[in-house]
Amino acid sequence: MAIDLDLFRRISLFEELSEAALARVVSACKVVSYEANAEVLGEQDQSNDVFFILRGGVRINSVTPGGKEVIFSDLLAGAIFGEFSAIDHLPRSAAVVAITDCLLARMTSRQFFEMLRNDGVIATRLVELLVAKIRRLSERVFEVSTLSVRERVRRELLRLAVSGTRTGTGITIRPAPTHYEFAALIGSHREAVTREFNRLEGQGTLQVGRQQIRIVAPQNLRDLYGD
Repeated sequence: MAIDLDLFRRISLFEELSEAALARVVSACKVVSYEANAEVLGEQDQSNDVFFILRGGVRINSVTPGGKEVIFSDLLAGAIFGEFSAIDHLPRSAAVVAITDCLLARMTSRQFFEMLRNDGVIATRLVELLVAKIRRLSERVFEVSTLSVRERVRRELLRLAVSGTRTGTGITIRPAPTHYEFAALIGSHREAVTREFNRLEGQGTLQVGRQQIRIVAPQNLRDLYGD
């Protein structure tokens, strides 16, 4: 399969590489495609390859023995995943599922380490990405451990708004997560999220439609409030 180098250029690790260095990265990868809803990696999978998302998006999640899903993050084109197992060679700590049709580049752990040893720019960028992931995870743990559902809903809406589309004074999130998915993102349950969305709609802050959420009054979400 002939691959456009520009697809690899969009990967955050490779933004600053020369054409020759980028070509070497491409030659070390195997490009694979997945249909929407296909499992890319299973939790506790023993593989240790690294994946780069060229097109589409994936979901990083875990399911408890009781069947409750926890969504850690949704990753889109330009992101990487699988680097934890590539580094420590332990089983996968979460599952990865395609949320759209995807085109992924796969690199073995050995090739990944060789790339890091040979290119300080990539190694430095990886450290930056890992620190950012740790900060996000720390933030999530704090929120689930200490904050009310109302506050967690507010914070998650503001995160989603960053990649939303500004329309007039409002912001439209499309496609928006379902109530179930939203609950799995914030460590709650669907009924609690539905109640909070209804409350926000009632006060004129949100308009919830099919596969979209319009934040009519973003400032209402930015203002801190308690229960």
